[in-house]
Amino acid sequence: MHGLLAGALLVAAPGERGPVYPGVAWEVRAPTQVGLSAAGLDAFAQYVGGRGCVTRHGYMIYSWGDATLRGDAASAAKPWFGHFLLKAVEEGRIGSLDDPVARFEPRLNGLNAGLGFKDRGITWRCMASQTSSYGVREAPGTAFDYNDWQMALFFDTLFLQVYRSTWERVDEEVLHPRLTDLLQCEDNPTFMAFGTGDRPGRLAVSPRDFARFGLLYLRRGAWRGKQLLDEQHALEAVTRPLPNTIPRTAGEAAEMIAGQRSMGSLNIPDNQTDHLGSYSFLWWTNGIDREGGRHWPDAPQDAYGAFGHGGLRAMVVMPSLDIVMSWNDAGIDSRERENEALRLLVAAVSPAEARPHHPAKGQIVVDPEHPQWLRRQGGGPFFMCGPGDPEGFLYRGSLRPDGTRSGDQLALIRRLARTGANCLYMIAVRSHGGDGDATQNPFVDHDPAKGVNARVLDQWETWFRELDPHGIVIFLILYDDSACVWHTGDDVGPVEQGFIRAIVGRFQHHRNLIWCVAEEYQEALSAARVRRIAAEIRAADGNRHPIAVHKLSGLDFSEFADDPNIDQFAIQYNVPTAQALHEGVVEAWRRAGGRRNLTLAEAADWGAGAPARRKSWACAMGGAYVMILGMDVAGTPLAGLQDCGRLVRFMESTNLSAMAPHDELAYGGTRYVLACPGRAYIAYTSEPTRSIGLRAMTPGIYGFRWFDCASGRSVTQGRVAVSGGDQLWTKPAEIGDEFAVFIERH
Repeated sequence: MHGLLAGALLVAAPGERGPVYPGVAWEVRAPTQVGLSAAGLDAFAQYVGGRGCVTRHGYMIYSWGDATLRGDAASAAKPWFGHFLLKAVEEGRIGSLDDPVARFEPRLNGLNAGLGFKDRGITWRCMASQTSSYGVREAPGTAFDYNDWQMALFFDTLFLQVYRSTWERVDEEVLHPRLTDLLQCEDNPTFMAFGTGDRPGRLAVSPRDFARFGLLYLRRGAWRGKQLLDEQHALEAVTRPLPNTIPRTAGEAAEMIAGQRSMGSLNIPDNQTDHLGSYSFLWWTNGIDREGGRHWPDAPQDAYGAFGHGGLRAMVVMPSLDIVMSWNDAGIDSRERENEALRLLVAAVSPAEARPHHPAKGQIVVDPEHPQWLRRQGGGPFFMCGPGDPEGFLYRGSLRPDGTRSGDQLALIRRLARTGANCLYMIAVRSHGGDGDATQNPFVDHDPAKGVNARVLDQWETWFRELDPHGIVIFLILYDDSACVWHTGDDVGPVEQGFIRAIVGRFQHHRNLIWCVAEEYQEALSAARVRRIAAEIRAADGNRHPIAVHKLSGLDFSEFADDPNIDQFAIQYNVPTAQALHEGVVEAWRRAGGRRNLTLAEAADWGAGAPARRKSWACAMGGAYVMILGMDVAGTPLAGLQDCGRLVRFMESTNLSAMAPHDELAYGGTRYVLACPGRAYIAYTSEPTRSIGLRAMTPGIYGFRWFDCASGRSVTQGRVAVSGGDQLWTKPAEIGDEFAVFIERH
C-alpha cells in the first residue's frame, strides 16, 4: 500500500469514548479526520523511503511500502530491552536499577584488576544508560560508551539470567506473554531476527507492530484499561536524558569477559557516538547538546524515539501531537535527515490542529538556539524585571461565598502597567502548610476532594487578561513553600494530576506566562516529585510555556540538570551587595551550562532607590532575569517600578539571546560585561567615570547606543570605527554616572 490505506473502511468519529487502542487490528481513519494532510504525508513518506506507517490518536492513518513486513530493527531494539529491565524491577526480579549486574553475572567481579576491579560497580542503571564503561577504561557511571559488546552482555544477563530463559525460548517465555501478546501484535515480533546462531537478541518487528510499542509509551504504560508498565517508569524512560556533564569515553580498551559476543559491531573498543544530551534509558530524546543545540530543532521538544543503523530503522513518538510513526529500510542515515523527516511530518499537521501544540506568536518561549535565555515566539529578545510581591496577589481582598475575592488586583495591575516593570509573582496554593490561611487555594469550598472551583479560575482569568496586553508576565507558582496538598511521596496521583491539568488547561493560552512548580520546593516536595509535576505540566501545556523550579537559598540546581521539562532555575540568594549578587548569578550561569535560563527570584533586603536599581542591573549583567522580593506593587514608589521598566526596555533593544557574561573583557571604567565576543557587547558601570572600555575588540565598524540607567535617556552613535585590542570610549555628556552601552558590529 502507498498513501491512504487501500480498501480500508472509514469508521465514524468515536465521540466521547476514552483513549483509542488497536485491537487485533488497527482501527483506521483518513488523515483529514485526524487533522493531517494526505499530501503532506506523501511528502514525508517519499523523503523517508522504505516502508512504514503513521498513527494518530490511536488510529492507523497512513502507511507506505509494506508496513506488515517484519524486519531487523538494529539499535532501535534497545528501548525494548529497557522495557523488560523496568518490568524486572516491578516484578521483583531485580531489587532496583542501582543493583550491581555482577549479582547475575559474577564474571564481572574478576575483570580489570589494574583498574580496581571497576566492573564490579556496573549497575543496571549504567547498562540502561550506556555508562557502564564495559570494555573501556573509565569507571562505571562516569562516561558514555555506545557499545555493542555491552548490549550483548545486557541482553544475555537480563533475559538468560534474570528471566532465566534461553535464546531458543525467550520469545515464547518473555517477549510474547509479557509484551507483544498483550499489545496484540499482528506480525509475530522476535528477538531472534537472524536465528539463535547469528547475533541473538536482534529484534525483528514490523512497522505497524513497532507503532504499538510506541503507543504504549505515549499512553505512559497503559493499554486498554491495564497498566502494563508503571506510569512513572514509562514517563521517566523517555524524559531523563543524560546530563551533558557526563563525557563521551576516551575509547581506550579494557578487559571484557572471555568469549564476550557483540550485538553487531566488532570494533574494540566500541565507541560509536556521543549521547548529545539526548539519551534517556536507551531512547533518543529531543534534548540539548553541549553547544546548546536542540537534537531535532524542527520537531516538538517532547519527541522521542528508537533508532537503528543511523535512522534507517526507527520509531518516533510526538506526545504533543499524539502521533506515533515507524519505518524500516528507509533512506534516513543521519540526525540531519531524521530532523528533516520529522519536520515534514509536523508540516503535515493542519494549522487548526497544530495551533494548540505550538507557542502563539509573541508568546514567551525558551530560545531554542540559546536556552539560557527566553525570547518572543516569532519576535525578538525578552527580558523580565519587576516586583516579587505580593505573593498573595490571587487572594487579596475579602472572601465571597462563591470563593472569589473583592480585592484590588485590577488596580495593582493598572498601576504596574504604567511603569514598564513586567512581572507578577503569584502562588496558586498557599494553604495546606503554606504561608496563607486555609482559604487560599482554588478548590471548591477550599476542599481539594471537591475539585477546582471554576468561578475562582474565571476570576483569575479576568486579571490575567488584563496583564497580557501590557506584556506583564504571570509567574504562576503552583505550590507555596511547605504547601503539600496530596501526600503521595514521589508520585503524582490522579487527583493531583487532574488539578494540574485544570490549571494548565485554563491558562495556557496566555502569551506572558511562566509556570513554576513550587516555591522553596524542598520544604514539602522531593526532587523526584518536582520532576513529575513538571512532566505533568509539560504534557498538559500544548503551548509549551517555560517551566521553572524555585528552591531554598543556593546556586546549585544539579538535581534537575538533566530534566527536559524544567527550563528555568528560580534562584533565592540572600547576599547584601550588588557585587555579591552579580558573582552569584555568574556562578549559577556557569553551573547551568547554557541549558537553563535563570531568574533571581528572591534576595533579602533588596532596598530601594539607586542601590536597588544597581542590584537589578548587577543580576541582569550576570545573565539572570530579576524579581524583587519586598517590592510590593501597592507600596513601592513608581520610580522604583520604572527603574525595572527601563532595564527591561534597554535589554530588549539588544540582541541579548546571543550573549553570555564576560566580565574578563571589562576595561577602563567598565564593571560588568555581557557579550557575544566579536559581534556584540553590553558594558555597564555604576561608578562615576567618563570612559568605559572593552578588551580584545575585533576591529570594525560598530553602532553604539548609550543608556542612562537612572533616567532612561539614550544617545545613539551610528558608525564608529573601532581598532583591534583594548579600547576606551568617552560617554556622551547627556549620560549620567550609572550607564550601559550596547555595542554591535555592523
